[in-house]
Amino acid sequence: MRRVLLALVGLVGAAVAAFVVWALFIMPTPPPAAPPPVAERSAGPLQADAEGYYVPGYSFTVGPFRFSRVTLRPETFVTFVRSGTSTRREIGCAEAVIRPDGIQLRCEDEQVGNVTIDGSFLTRTATTRLDRPVLSALVTIRSPRGEVRYRARDSFVWHPVD
Repeated sequence: MRRVLLALVGLVGAAVAAFVVWALFIMPTPPPAAPPPVAERSAGPLQADAEGYYVPGYSFTVGPFRFSRVTLRPETFVTFVRSGTSTRREIGCAEAVIRPDGIQLRCEDEQVGNVTIDGSFLTRTATTRLDRPVLSALVTIRSPRGEVRYRARDSFVWHPVD
């Protein structure tokens, strides 16, 4: 019985030693190479870079001026139209931050007041559909004394340059 037990222990020991030698000297297979990065498909120009103007879905007036549109490219300004005369008043934006995901504008005028527009693009890539809102923005207009004359969120439709 002792011989059988001794033979069994020797056999198990030899198997363990063989496994250790195999594990130490056999090189592990290298991990598979990472696949090459997939080239990102160009989805087209960004809406933030599109030249044109944005027309609000809701028409509103501030005093004798009707808010007409916002232009981001090539220059940033807001346009008001004087009621009765249809004279355009374009107000340049001294502070304009235009990012792929949204905009922050601050435009000042002595007659209209301070116009701030804080919005986000509803679509990242430029669209050719002229009936689809692409910008949602909070428009705030304050008098030169700081009183809120208008404040509302609206969605805007993009139009190419005339």
